[in-house]
Amino acid sequence: MTRILIIGAGAVGATLAWHLSGTPAHVALLARGARKAAIEDKGLTLWRAGRPLGTRAIPLLSRPEGDWDAVLLCVKQYDLPALLPSLPSGSPLVPMVNGVPWWLLRSHPLLRGRRDWGEFYGGFPPMSAERLMGAVVYFPAQMRDACNVEQGGRDSLALGEIEGRPGARLHKLAAAINASGLQCRTSEHIQADIWNKLLGNAAFNPVSALARATMHQMLTEPGLRRLCARLIGELMAVGQALGYQESQGVEGRLRQAESAGHARTSMLQDALAGRPLEGEALIGILTRMAAHLGIPAPTLDSVWALLNSRFPPTGDRPSGG
Repeated sequence: MTRILIIGAGAVGATLAWHLSGTPAHVALLARGARKAAIEDKGLTLWRAGRPLGTRAIPLLSRPEGDWDAVLLCVKQYDLPALLPSLPSGSPLVPMVNGVPWWLLRSHPLLRGRRDWGEFYGGFPPMSAERLMGAVVYFPAQMRDACNVEQGGRDSLALGEIEGRPGARLHKLAAAINASGLQCRTSEHIQADIWNKLLGNAAFNPVSALARATMHQMLTEPGLRRLCARLIGELMAVGQALGYQESQGVEGRLRQAESAGHARTSMLQDALAGRPLEGEALIGILTRMAAHLGIPAPTLDSVWALLNSRFPPTGDRPSGG
């Protein structure tokens, strides 16, 4: 039996917990506070297209303890530096995070030679690549309240080893996820998959937060569409330097994004709710990567300056510099 611990009872973690709880896998969700109390009291309900699909009782933990075949990290990346040292030492970790994952800066041959990527990324503890698996989550999700989660779009995600080909542990986890009704593929190029998703996230998320715009608004308002196009073009140049090829082109990516309709990006949702933004992971680090590679990125630099000024970092969640 596959043992899976999900850390983070936000939209992605709750969606995975609901699906996996209906399989033979032994699944637990780490949750705290009001959300934990609500799920304990009422169960967790998944919604699709505005309709409930059912309510399930989810085993809950308050601390990350025990032995697990995989620990799915479904939290904001800015929460990880404090969380990682507390996790079970022998369990493989699967960060399901937005933006540039910290391990990419330490594993890519063109990036790992640099030590100073800013205060935020400098806060991650040393960790071997063998302990980590890469992941990309493609399904959108949003919490309706503390114990109701709405899943939209497709059901897919991807898993891959950071170094080497997919092995037994990765296939075992993918099989458990596929048994839940979600569609999980194993990838031999997970870094490229992460970058491919980042192309859209890094362009649309910051613009949506600054303009308070949905995907539809960004893609139909000419000025915002041109701005997003310039961002995508600069990101493609950075990706090409890193060895990640993009076949669709800028206009192809914009047309693909039109399928999102009136969806709100995760950064827009956070901005409207007054939560900290993932600006550093989604755009701030990309300005330094571009500079490190010698690639001009004036639009990235400008949007990052505006975002970091409009939504300054707080407390122990620095944006770096």
